[in-house]
Amino acid sequence: MPHPVGQKEVVAPAQRCARCGATVGGTRHTRADWVVGHFVLYTGRTVETTVRRREDEAPITYRRLVEPQVVVSCARCFAVPEIQRLWLAFGDEETPAP
Repeated sequence: MPHPVGQKEVVAPAQRCARCGATVGGTRHTRADWVVGHFVLYTGRTVETTVRRREDEAPITYRRLVEPQVVVSCARCFAVPEIQRLWLAFGDEETPAP
């Protein structure tokens, strides 16, 4: 379908791995398989927020993301066991050393 005159096609900027800087692609699908192109971690500063949907319902408290940060990892970096451990532990409070 042709674009209307005077409008430009918007192309999203290339995403890069936060560890090695490689450009990452999307997941590729075939009839029998798929290949993951990258992994994304959504994180950032949060605040505790309470909401009540109706007057008769109990309030619901949750963590609201107020300063979102997106961390991208290429499949090669994500295959490193230490990187996977870091991602799984991301956001856990660190316990002080004895």
